[in-house]
Amino acid sequence: MSGVEPACLVAAFYKFVAIDDTTALREDLRKFCAARPIKGTILVAHEGINATVSGVESDVRALIEILNADPRFSNLAVKFSVAGSHPFRRLKVKIKREIVTLGLEETRLSAPTAHAVEPEDWNALISDPDVLVVDTRNDYEVEVGTFEGACNPRTRAFREFPDFVARQLVDNRQKKIAMFCTGGIRCEKASAYLKSEGFEHVYQLSGGILRYLERVAPTDSMWRGECFVFDERVALEHGVRQGHHGLCQRCGHPVMLRDEERDATLCASCRDDSATPSVAT
Repeated sequence: MSGVEPACLVAAFYKFVAIDDTTALREDLRKFCAARPIKGTILVAHEGINATVSGVESDVRALIEILNADPRFSNLAVKFSVAGSHPFRRLKVKIKREIVTLGLEETRLSAPTAHAVEPEDWNALISDPDVLVVDTRNDYEVEVGTFEGACNPRTRAFREFPDFVARQLVDNRQKKIAMFCTGGIRCEKASAYLKSEGFEHVYQLSGGILRYLERVAPTDSMWRGECFVFDERVALEHGVRQGHHGLCQRCGHPVMLRDEERDATLCASCRDDSATPSVAT
């Protein structure tokens, strides 16, 4: 971080760990954040915690400190970025069935997951022609940006990933598969699922796209486009800085912004629909 205090520090973190007292943890976190101007979403489940929050730097770092003081979260990996103002409108602390929804009760993170590959080593892995590179994110996220040569499963939600595996990956159990997602959480669960299905050589980008954009210089990057995020910044570019996307005001689809369109954003599809005259019947 630079020596200049940002308007907002954004922290994204998750951990798969057994949590018995989900209600108590939710209340403790809600009270802590509500006592400070911390906004964002924290999901708590019996399988772990998943969150992205924003606030004054001292408040956000204090939240991370109290989590690190809990033995369950002592080695919590956190990805930081900055924003000019809160990218979230309110605070939500929820108990969920899963911290990332795959929808399969039998998929447990106690099973071995993928080999973690650091961002600095990722380019070499995905440049190997024998490696199948899979983007585990949703179709609209992939459209905003992805790695060169990556396969788009064309899912609308993460719970559709097992269907993609059944359709397109089932005959590749001996192949090296390199997966990535925004921050790592979807890959971690997807890799556990692949392992349970008999896939042997599974790799994932450690820290996800966000860590790659933080550590890898644009001149060395194999990333193309921007990284969609689920907050009002919409997308981030290299250096985990806010990118150049907004959301379509009609359908909510991410769209690249031109400066003159920032106050009246429509995606190409909705723009075409608006230009098509109605036919009287």
